[in-house]
Amino acid sequence: MSEFIKQKQIQNLTTDLAAKALDSQVVKKANNLSDVNAASARTNLEVYSKTEVQNMISGADNGFNVATIADRDALTGLNVSDRVFVSNDGDEKWGMYIVTGVTDGNGSTSTFEKVADEDAFSNALTKEAIKSSYESNANTNAFTDAEKTKIGHISVTQAVNLDNIESGLASTTTTANNALSTANSASTAATNAQNTANSASTAAANAQTAADEAQFDANAAQSTANSALNTANSKQDIFNETREDFTGRNGEAGVPVSLTLENEVAAGFEPLVYFNGLLVKTVTYSPGSPEISYTVPYVTETSDTVSVAYAYR
Repeated sequence: MSEFIKQKQIQNLTTDLAAKALDSQVVKKANNLSDVNAASARTNLEVYSKTEVQNMISGADNGFNVATIADRDALTGLNVSDRVFVSNDGDEKWGMYIVTGVTDGNGSTSTFEKVADEDAFSNALTKEAIKSSYESNANTNAFTDAEKTKIGHISVTQAVNLDNIESGLASTTTTANNALSTANSASTAATNAQNTANSASTAAANAQTAADEAQFDANAAQSTANSALNTANSKQDIFNETREDFTGRNGEAGVPVSLTLENEVAAGFEPLVYFNGLLVKTVTYSPGSPEISYTVPYVTETSDTVSVAYAYR
């Protein structure tokens, strides 16, 4: 190696050492490490400063742990936001308080607010507590199993407008009520008509009875007239009039029923037969014979009374 090259290497080494000797590049013992970047050094060494440590443990500086409420009230040197843990909160369970106001720093003159206790901590997340807390909100109600069952009975396949349904039901109810009112009116009218018909039927029956009685009287008058005429035509004929009643007879409707009189029917006289007081129109007899028969459109029963008015000699 030439002398020139050796000289150049020494010059370069001298320059490098001079640069390394600058204050910005070295730590001097006389500076007591003040020339070191503390923040960077702590970060590199993973350590905390005094302030950082105090901030981290500040919660422990103003916390107290006592056994009872009386011990809490005996504390001194309290400040607002101090926390006091009481082992027995009066119910054999712990409670956590925070100081909200102080007068002279003594616990007995401070104002405490409970921020937690054992009951709240133990029950805070139970299903019962969650349910009770949720339902305590306004417009929040329990949806029960019974209500769910009722909703389950509703089956729909498309959108339903309950307002339209309610309106339709109201209209249907009105229509039904009107129909019911009309039906009731019709029923009343029908009842009145039936009463009128019954009255008319009764009047017709009474009229029929009166007509039958009039017919009976007319027949009787005709019979009397005939008898009088016969008497006038044959003044020498002597006859007697009588009336016989028969009961205990049986006969079919429209079938002749035979009777035997106590006397023979006098010639020239027509016997009159009455069935329960009504004059019988169909009578068969032979003058000079006691045998007679009548035909009525009724069934003859043993309780019916058949009367025969006739003349005999």
